Amino acid sequence: MEVFLHNLTGIPRVDEAISLMKARNIRGLTRAISIVENYEEGRDALLNDAFQRASEACFTLGFTGAPGVGKSTLVNAVIRHYRRSGKTVGVMAVDPTSPFSGGAVLGDRIRMQEHNPDNGVYIRSLASRKALGGLSEATKYALYLYKAFGFDVIIVETLGVGQDEIDVARYVDVTTVLLVPGYGDTIQMAKAGIMEIADLFVINKSDRPGADLLKKQVQNILYMKAEKERPPVLNTIADQNEGIDDVMEAIAEVRQRKALQGQERHRKRIVEEIRSSVLTRLAGDAEPHLDEMAGKVLTLSMTPIEAAELIIRRIQKGCLEDDEKNSI
Repeated sequence: MEVFLHNLTGIPRVDEAISLMKARNIRGLTRAISIVENYEEGRDALLNDAFQRASEACFTLGFTGAPGVGKSTLVNAVIRHYRRSGKTVGVMAVDPTSPFSGGAVLGDRIRMQEHNPDNGVYIRSLASRKALGGLSEATKYALYLYKAFGFDVIIVETLGVGQDEIDVARYVDVTTVLLVPGYGDTIQMAKAGIMEIADLFVINKSDRPGADLLKKQVQNILYMKAEKERPPVLNTIADQNEGIDDVMEAIAEVRQRKALQGQERHRKRIVEEIRSSVLTRLAGDAEPHLDEMAGKVLTLSMTPIEAAELIIRRIQKGCLEDDEKNSI
């Protein structure tokens, strides 16, 4: 029989999720993520509780790169390594969004199914929701929930949409970028946003021709950075478990080095979390006005810029009216 600690929000489904999470019952985390993804009642209360209980001792690790580079295969090997050390692992695999249900399509958990019977591993597919930076709002908030649950290691595997997929670096401790030989635009991708966020480069599928050349090309690009700031560049053949020990050693070294900047990094992360929450709320407040404004723009009675300014004024007016009511 399940015993719940006490009501925290007065919303049974939310209180149940919180209580189950406190008891380290994985069903609580599963329900909590669904509440966040579906914008259910009590979502904010649930997230506030998670933020207050989140453990910064959790190590967060991100994997990104173009589609087909073998991210899920490498993540699978990394999970295996941490589990041999007795660490619990939570994985957030970002997948394409269904145009019909809005849910995750591919389900990268298929490539990690060897861990399904393991109670020390939890893998959840989350929809990208077409987020330009690679992480949807629900995914960012789900990190709170994973930290509150208390995994030793949290892995975020991004969808892999291209060089603008850089959100992951703002929310994890160490970011690993995967490349593979034979991608014509690989170096161009590395020169752009991806180049700046990588703490570690992994050239996967290194049994393919051109692996050594690709490694030299990446190292040449990195030569512009100060020596102590250059990310390691490693070769792996993840599906054969080759090079994994080197990757794990490099991750540990990068983690130790970046820990010295811990307070400043934590502050920057909080800034990003606040900014993301503000933008989400503003988008929600603007939603009821969009159809009306679109009609005005279509009839040429105003421009999109003027429409945006009017929506902002309406939102500000509504906030002022709420403040006046609360002060009475």
